[in-house]
Amino acid sequence: MEWNNKFQGKAAGYFPGGAIQALISRLPYLAKFNYLPGLLLCLLVAGFARGNTLAEKAQAQAQVTGFADLHVHQMAEFAYAGAWFHGAHQGEEGTALKACSGGSIFGGDHARTVLTGIVNENLGKLPGTQGDTGLHEYKKQGYPGYSGWPRWDSIAHQQVWEGHLQQAHEAGLNLYIMSAVDYRQLCDIMPSRNKKPGLSCDEMLSVDKQLDALIDFAQARDWLEIATTPEQARGIINQGKLAAVMGIEVSHLFEGQDWQQRLEHYFNKGVRSIQPVHQADNRFGGAAPHHFIFKLFQYLEDIGNYPVDELGFELDEQGKNIKGLTEEGKQMVDAMIDKHMLIDLAHMSERSVADTYAIAKSYGYYPLMISHGHLRAIMMDDKQKEEKTTPDNIIAMIRETGGMFGLRTGAEQVKTYNASAVENDCDGSVKSFAQAYEYGALGLKVKLAFASDMNGFIQQLRPRFGNSDETCGASGDAATVQEQIAKQQDPSGTPLDQHGFAHIGLAGDIITELNNLGVNTGVIESSAENFIRMWERAYDSNRSGPLDISDMVPGGIE
Repeated sequence: MEWNNKFQGKAAGYFPGGAIQALISRLPYLAKFNYLPGLLLCLLVAGFARGNTLAEKAQAQAQVTGFADLHVHQMAEFAYAGAWFHGAHQGEEGTALKACSGGSIFGGDHARTVLTGIVNENLGKLPGTQGDTGLHEYKKQGYPGYSGWPRWDSIAHQQVWEGHLQQAHEAGLNLYIMSAVDYRQLCDIMPSRNKKPGLSCDEMLSVDKQLDALIDFAQARDWLEIATTPEQARGIINQGKLAAVMGIEVSHLFEGQDWQQRLEHYFNKGVRSIQPVHQADNRFGGAAPHHFIFKLFQYLEDIGNYPVDELGFELDEQGKNIKGLTEEGKQMVDAMIDKHMLIDLAHMSERSVADTYAIAKSYGYYPLMISHGHLRAIMMDDKQKEEKTTPDNIIAMIRETGGMFGLRTGAEQVKTYNASAVENDCDGSVKSFAQAYEYGALGLKVKLAFASDMNGFIQQLRPRFGNSDETCGASGDAATVQEQIAKQQDPSGTPLDQHGFAHIGLAGDIITELNNLGVNTGVIESSAENFIRMWERAYDSNRSGPLDISDMVPGGIE
């Protein structure tokens, strides 16, 4: 019995699992009848378990492959009380992506607000497209031909169906942040008849619904798991699966609640990334103004709370929000650091970013990230005026902390980066993305990942071989568009050619297209590994900084 106790204690250090302990405890009985065979059997089983354990440990330590998408609204069909999106994230393709109603003013069940006139039709309008909002009879066809949606300009139809997500995974997507999103002001202007039973405009209830949906989704699939630690993420990816990280993006975060209790609640639920602010100033800090509609919503939200001359965002002479982190905001950043959570600077005012960076410095340069954004220097002049775009000095802060930047796959026109291998001759397409990507990778040398923002009320990369209006159409100038269309060669042979970045499944095709154009995609193709290293740095009690950024070369843009 003494030998058995010693062996059992030693085995506990090598072999996990109650089954092994149970087998060892039965040794006296096995030995009573046939000592040697019983002992050998026990050691064989224990050795097998030890081998599995070592293999699992190796998987959790080995470098991973593949790319990451830091901002995906997979469960946004449950946002806005279910009144905005058509299409489902799961189910048979013919059902989940079936044709919609076309947005009839009488029978439409999505893509419409209570606003009158032609406002609804203009919500998704951009140069080159009328969008898919309001009355969109010409955009109603989904499965099987997908002539209407999903396409690059879809903002009211499903873009993260499970089959497309699995397609992206098979093409190299190995990690993504599922961002639970909502915005009460948008939800409030959805028609009551379109709101679904059991859903509401309460942002935090919506977050709970979306997180629960992902948990259920992951439990029912053998190719995807939720990661709550960097070690788990490595293990999941090295088993050939897709690692999902849960995040939160709402404007009224923990409103009317004890934020410490709610932070603990969501941490225990598995959330590991939070944006302290979103579209509007809140109890935690100031937001970065951008689209006029959100400036209007901030104005309306302030009515009754502030004097008339203080309504809306309070801006300085450069048009920047004067509000930084509040005291509660600083306390919450501290609490997130204590929990090794990922602090997402997206949508923060520049003053909020500076305040967060100061806190990160005091913790040995704790890693900071922007899950989705635009590099300000490469954007056109009008876009550069938006505080939400990211200036080079904030990229420097991210680099000094060992963080990452999620680069939006947007439909915008950009300036030319002179060091790029790609001609900037198709506005709003993969060629525009190449300018921004190479400025970030070659010039700023920041660790980049995709930030698709799928299902995020935002358009995606345009096609290079689509119809004559949308193709290369970001400039809105007819002569420029036609001139650029004539220059396009070497289609990829994928739906990206004519539909643009229509859904998450085409993420791998963007990388293929970039490679075909001569871009070195090494940075983005290693973004899953870079994300995990950033996350590991959050756990490193010996981290220090600032990290060296002397190789950063801004400029070279025209």
